[in-house]
Amino acid sequence: MNREIMKMIRMFRKFFAVLTAAAVLSSVPACSKKNDESPYISDTKFLLNTSCTISLYDKQDHAILDQVFRLCAYYDQLFSATNQKSDIYKINHAGGKAVKVSPDTVAVIRHGIGYSRQSGGLFDITVGALTTLWDIEGEHPVVPPENKIKAAMKTISYRNIVIKGNSVALKNPDTRIDLGGVAKGFIADKLKAFLLAKGVQRAIVNLGGNVVVLGSKAPNTPWIVGVQQPFAGKNEDIGYLYVSDKSVVTSGIYERYFIQDGKLYAHILDPRTGYPVENNLNSVTIVSNESKQGDGLAATCFLLGVERATRLVETLPDVDAIFITKDGKIITTKGINKRIKFVPATKAKAD
Repeated sequence: MNREIMKMIRMFRKFFAVLTAAAVLSSVPACSKKNDESPYISDTKFLLNTSCTISLYDKQDHAILDQVFRLCAYYDQLFSATNQKSDIYKINHAGGKAVKVSPDTVAVIRHGIGYSRQSGGLFDITVGALTTLWDIEGEHPVVPPENKIKAAMKTISYRNIVIKGNSVALKNPDTRIDLGGVAKGFIADKLKAFLLAKGVQRAIVNLGGNVVVLGSKAPNTPWIVGVQQPFAGKNEDIGYLYVSDKSVVTSGIYERYFIQDGKLYAHILDPRTGYPVENNLNSVTIVSNESKQGDGLAATCFLLGVERATRLVETLPDVDAIFITKDGKIITTKGINKRIKFVPATKAKAD
């Protein structure tokens, strides 16, 4: 194992130790999907640039459902890179001057810096100039000119972020923060904490790839969360995870991409090259205790590739991963089917 991986493993161990301690202190669970036979209430709204579905099973109170969506919308506005009223937009367009922001904004930025630091900059929340340049989710995305890619790469460094109290500034005024790799996990954990405070013990929160399940489907019966078959329909799963009080986060190249001259360019950008990541992966799914654990780790693992990511995940407590390769192979870490049950769709149909 080379020095780079060993260093990253040591740093992630320390980082996850802090997150695990926080999880124990706050006693926060999670959320899932419509697989309960008992009645429930549910709603879906387009927030965080994706479809967000929240389902309540044991406390079917429409007022609580409305409140949790309002909370999600609040964070959506706070962390957006494009909404001119958001904290992130104000930081990015302040010309390097300090901007006073919400404590929540400081918290999620600090969390993102943590992952950026632990990954040695492989995952970096200041990739915003590059993501804006590629505009992969725009109406007419194209491969940008090489000189503009190189210019955008020069703005990327989490070390450019300066935090003093509730004020945030950027050393390089051209640097742009993009919380796309950490915001949904942070928000999902906030939503589950809100639901628990309201007395909800059984619920599913699905923020477009970030799934958190509160409690279990029934006593001694876990929730079943599908792992999507890459480049297939929304309801086509490659396998099923059986989980209780867990977060399931998937990062993949099969939903946000464009094709130019027969080549696929996905939204996961590699700050080392300035281009979308190129390896043998279609998706990475991380199972962990908190969604903010899984969010940045999923993107980091995708950039690392299967072998290096597997070595990293297997050193982290209570974290498991499922990798789907471009040739259709399912590769899992050692904790799968020890701590967490996973059944491939082919086997589930046979049974």
